Amino acid sequence: MLHLVFLAFLADSAHADEALRARVIGLLSGIESSPTAADWAALGPGAADELFAVATDPVALPTQRGNALLALGNFPSPAARDLLTATLGASSVDPLLRRKSALGLARGWGGAAVPTLSAALTDTDVQVRMSVVRALSELDDEGAREALRARLATEPDAAVRKLLVAGVSP
Repeated sequence: MLHLVFLAFLADSAHADEALRARVIGLLSGIESSPTAADWAALGPGAADELFAVATDPVALPTQRGNALLALGNFPSPAARDLLTATLGASSVDPLLRRKSALGLARGWGGAAVPTLSAALTDTDVQVRMSVVRALSELDDEGAREALRARLATEPDAAVRKLLVAGVSP
């Protein structure tokens, strides 16, 4: 009898995991709107694990993986920070995922992410640099503004320079 109760519990748990996964995928699939921190928090403690699973799933859609990386900023943990930092710093990874990782780091770690984000200002991909500038510009942090000013002096791309100027302006 106890064995049957345990099997029923496992079935209910798997069903709950599938339901949570479906809700997470639904939030990650939005095009016109971006889920808020409250949307993610409403999913409960398992949401971070599901986001981590989607972010690292090589067969998931790149947009869903990228949005999962961004959303991990709502669940700051050492594992999430390690994943976002590694993704941002890996030049072999899809630039979309690297861009979303930069924004996720800023969202989740604020000023503590400045050293990692500052290092990414020299990335060879212009779009990644632009996302890093946006991420640093969102922070109310003097170290972030200093990094933006320093990069402005050497940035070769006009579009990135325009973002840098906007990011260092009061």
